[in-house]
This record gives sequence, structure tokens and C-alpha cells, in this order.
Amino acid sequence: MDVTDSQIRTPIRSLHHEAVEAIAKWLMIGRYRVGTILPNETEIGDELGISRTVVREAVRTLVAKGMLQVRRKTGTIVRPVSDWSLFDPEVLAWRFRYNRDQTFVDDMASFRAAIETIAVEICATSPDFDCSVLYDCCDAMEAALNGDGDWFVADHAFHRHILQGTGNQFILHMQPMLDNFFDAMLSPEVLLPENMRITLPYHRAIADAIAARDPARSRQEMLQLVQKGREDILKRIETMAN
Repeated sequence: MDVTDSQIRTPIRSLHHEAVEAIAKWLMIGRYRVGTILPNETEIGDELGISRTVVREAVRTLVAKGMLQVRRKTGTIVRPVSDWSLFDPEVLAWRFRYNRDQTFVDDMASFRAAIETIAVEICATSPDFDCSVLYDCCDAMEAALNGDGDWFVADHAFHRHILQGTGNQFILHMQPMLDNFFDAMLSPEVLLPENMRITLPYHRAIADAIAARDPARSRQEMLQLVQKGREDILKRIETMAN
């Protein structure tokens, strides 16, 4: 039987991914703090049960993400969080999974609010913005609460339509990054069914404000939704920690 290239590569890629995540987790939970020199490739490989080659490639991946720095004759050093590529989807996911402190959640919510409140204001002043899509998304979210459909797909579509509706090239350029935020903040792990039911009226209020062409009200309604999301995440994190 012939073995394809993909079959050969898959185990290697899997080991690489696992090694990257394992080392990233060490950094996230503070096992190795800023300025610390990591163990050498052999020691890491022995602990994770992988080869030095896989360790080396994993380190290169984390160097590219700004999390590590390799210095000749010194070793691999942990870089400050301020140097990390926080908009990288993997870095964001790791941070949210392993180190969800209040400062991180607050910063993420504030950043999201800054973009989305501007976005709804723009949509509310645009005569071409199609509010019916927002109502369709709300209906889909409500249906999902009753077991028909996927809440998260509808919720993502709601926010994505607002960002796209701005027509602003800079906001549009940030959409993939904001999608990563939504993936983290609106994940099933964090957003429970009771939270979904409570936030549905918030979404409808945003749609109503935009449909009324009221920028100030649209901004306020979006801000309330983001703040509610922040509160839900912090409560969920506290519950999971206990």
C-alpha cells in the first residue's frame, strides 16, 4: 500500500502542534516567567516525549509569535507579554484558555467596545445599511435557544454584518482579528444558555436603534451588550475556578 505525503506529515504536524501548545501553556501559567531561560531542547523533549527537532520547530513557532527569543550562548528566553502577538488567533486562544485574569478580560472588552460602538454609529447613519439581516440573526438566535440551529453562528453573523456594514476599510481590515475575539468571548465554554437568553434582547435593542437611525442610542446599546458579555465571562471564570 502506498503511503501519501499527507499521511507522512500528519503525525509530525500533530506532534508539532502539541509541543507548541505545551510550551505556550507553560508560559501562560507562569511556569517560566519573563526573562527566564527555558530548559534546553533535550530536557524539554524528554519531558514531552518528543524529539529535539520537534522542540526546535515549536520554539521557532513561538519566537515568530513574539513569545520567546533565542540568544546565542544564552538560550531561549521568555519575552514580556507586551511583545506577544496578542492578535494572533492561537496566542489569543491560549491566553483565554490558560490565563484569563480580569485585566485581560477588561482589556479585551474595552477594545471590542471601542470598535463596535463606532461601527454601530456608522451603520445607524448609513441609509444603505440593511437592518433586516440583524433581525434575521436575532430570529436565528431565538430559534437556537429552542433547539433549532446554532446560536454562535447567528451571533457571529450579527456582529460581522455590523462590521461589514460600516464600509470602513480599516474596520474591515480588523474583522479577522475581531472574529478571534468573538471566538474567545462567545465560545460555548464561556457563554452558557442562560446567558444567551438574557443577551438576546440586547441584540434586538441594537437592531432597533440602528433601524431608527439613532447613532447615540446604537452606541449605548452596543456598549451595554459588551459590558454584559464582560460580566458573564468574569462570572464564568470565577465559577470554573471554584
